[in-house]
Amino acid sequence: MAGFKDELDDIDEELDTESDEGGDDEFAFDDDEEGGGKGKKGKAEGSGFNRDSYYVYKDKLVQLSGTIRPKERSKEGKVMTLDFKTDEKIYSVVMDDMGKKLTASCFQELLVTGLVSKVSEKEYTISIKTYI
Repeated sequence: MAGFKDELDDIDEELDTESDEGGDDEFAFDDDEEGGGKGKKGKAEGSGFNRDSYYVYKDKLVQLSGTIRPKERSKEGKVMTLDFKTDEKIYSVVMDDMGKKLTASCFQELLVTGLVSKVSEKEYTISIKTYI
């Protein structure tokens, strides 16, 4: 048993010296390193896929409550574009068939279901699919 204890001490010493050296850990989480190490890159890093922008700008089907209101009118006073205003944000309504149908419902409170897209940090659009 005494030999077994010596082997454990040797292993502990090896582990201590490896951790002090810094080593070439393949799975290190060093963000400062710009390709200087031997670390493996995952699929997300190597393929040019940007996870943050993908999930931020991806369309999301949501249900919102708010007021539909005109954003832009023609010279004759006809509603050209719409906004959908909730308590938190203002969405530009996509003027597809449903958007055109909603021009008759200006200043009404609605519960809508639609695809929300983030255009920029402060600009969002909604393609309305259903409304009540």
